[in-house]
Amino acid sequence: MSSCAHALNSDISGIGVRISYYLQTLFLGCLSARSGSLDEIAGALYILMATNSAMAVTGLILGLKPTPEISFQDGVIIIYLLTMGWITVIVALASCSRLSDRTNVLQLVSVIQSYLIMVLAFAVLVKAASFGDAECNQEAVAAIFRPFSALRHGRIFGWCMIGLMFATYTIMTFRDYTAQIKQKLQKKPKAHDEMTPQPSLRQDPVARHKFKRSNSIPLPTVGTAHKRQPTYYGTPTALVDRQLLVVLFFILIIWAFLVLNIELIIRSYQPTQDDSASNWQFGQILPMFLALLPLINMISAFNEFGIKPTKRVYQPVEVSVINDNDFESREK
Repeated sequence: MSSCAHALNSDISGIGVRISYYLQTLFLGCLSARSGSLDEIAGALYILMATNSAMAVTGLILGLKPTPEISFQDGVIIIYLLTMGWITVIVALASCSRLSDRTNVLQLVSVIQSYLIMVLAFAVLVKAASFGDAECNQEAVAAIFRPFSALRHGRIFGWCMIGLMFATYTIMTFRDYTAQIKQKLQKKPKAHDEMTPQPSLRQDPVARHKFKRSNSIPLPTVGTAHKRQPTYYGTPTALVDRQLLVVLFFILIIWAFLVLNIELIIRSYQPTQDDSASNWQFGQILPMFLALLPLINMISAFNEFGIKPTKRVYQPVEVSVINDNDFESREK
């Protein structure tokens, strides 16, 4: 039991803020596993990334100002909450990338919020002994199924995890953007080649003969033809999607693990804390509304598909087709 009189900052570890994070991450995780719409996931994803960024910036300002308003224990709780949000963002962004190639803005915002989270984590670890209000930093706790000292064992574990996450994420991000740049550079010569004028068939009898087709083969006329393009929207083909159930199971396990440890930290540091109705002030009620959009989108996705698997179907796309006779007449 802690003898420290320093109370946790309610704007960071208040019951409303915590529940808002718990619900946002849970709903967005389930939505990304079930939905086939980029717009449904992107809207909730932007909200969570904005919340993560705001929390990270707020923690830096309140903890590093001349008169700190948070303690090292508040910083530990922020890192736990942001870890939950960051993992959810990575999972949701992977789902968005599978659905569409138009995720450049999402990826950019994700990179910004990821490095803001890491900057906060490094700041808390580097200045652990004096971060924020240092009066009770020695009694700060972290938890992995059981509480332990955040300033000693927790700091070592934190350096290992944050260092690994920073190195891995930086390498993956660098490789991703390098591949995109190479792909754009490779497309430019192709675009130049398409603008190069082709030799006239009238001047080259050999080429004219190669392009000539037999009259016995039916040729499509000038107009439109239907090309089938795959899409993620489909019709149920079985009663239960086992892969979906496995993904949802792991999402729930990871979510429950993080929630359990966050609540264990708070109960260990303030064992007499009472989340009564008096704690439900304006600052705790407002964050709850951030969970509405992912909740609505998740309900919509499960209402449309349920837990049944969906197969890819094909949408007709109109493309223009020009026959050889018309091509030859244009050359003349």
